[in-house]
Amino acid sequence: MATPFLPSGATTGDSGGELSSGDDSGDMESFQTPEAEGTRSLAELFEKAAAHVQGLVQVASREQLLYLYARYKQVKVGNCNTPKPNFFDFEGKQKWEAWKALGDSSPSQAMQEYIAAVKKLDPGWNPQVPALLEFLS
Repeated sequence: MATPFLPSGATTGDSGGELSSGDDSGDMESFQTPEAEGTRSLAELFEKAAAHVQGLVQVASREQLLYLYARYKQVKVGNCNTPKPNFFDFEGKQKWEAWKALGDSSPSQAMQEYIAAVKKLDPGWNPQVPALLEFLS
C-alpha cells in the first residue's frame, strides 16, 4: 500500500546504476577506494531501509514520515529544485518545506539520517541478517 509521504519507487530497489563501468575485465575493482566502497554499502543499506519503511508506515507519525521523505528526496534528487506548491496543497507544501529545509545536505548525510530514523522506528530491524543467512546457505 503506497503512502503519500513516500516517493513512488521507494521499494523498487533500483540502485540507479551502481558503479558499473561496463567493463567485464574485473580490473576496476582494484581501483575502488575505501570511500567508494563505504558509499556503496551505505547506498545498499539505504535501499534496504527504504524498502523496510513500507512496513512501518502504520507506526510512524506524520512528522517521522516527513523526515524520511525529505531525506529520501535529498538522496534521490539532491537539493530541492521544484517550486513551492500552492497554498491549498497542504500535504505537498509540507513535503516541500521538509525537503527544502535540508538545504545543501550531502546525500551521504541524508542516507545516514534516514537509516538512523528507520532503526529508531524499528529497533529490531537488522538489514545485515538476511545477507548473512544467504552467505551461510
